[in-house]
Amino acid sequence: MAVNEEHRQVEVARDLSSQARILVHSTRDVPAPFDSYTLLGELVATVDDLEQVCQQLGAWHSRVVDGEHYAGEDNRGDGATGTVTASAELQRAAAALGAASEALRAAHSANGVVRWFDA
Repeated sequence: MAVNEEHRQVEVARDLSSQARILVHSTRDVPAPFDSYTLLGELVATVDDLEQVCQQLGAWHSRVVDGEHYAGEDNRGDGATGTVTASAELQRAAAALGAASEALRAAHSANGVVRWFDA
């Protein structure tokens, strides 16, 4: 069961980033081919979670109030506010992660019919 780590959000995000970098460097090869199925399943779950994080952060940005949650912003000259733009871009990121999740699910499914050697 997941624990609410609201007070450690930045630390948890840094840990996730660090673990992702380790995974990047470790997946140039897959020494135990049968692990690829499980690896893809874990990636699906992770991307689904990241999609939800982006949705939630986007929703949060859409609810913040100037003067209550932040003290104004630098004028960008384009009429858009930073919070509105951040919310829209986070929703766009969530949609992209949804598409990535679909592709990963398809890869996971395709991988599932392969008879990998048990090293």
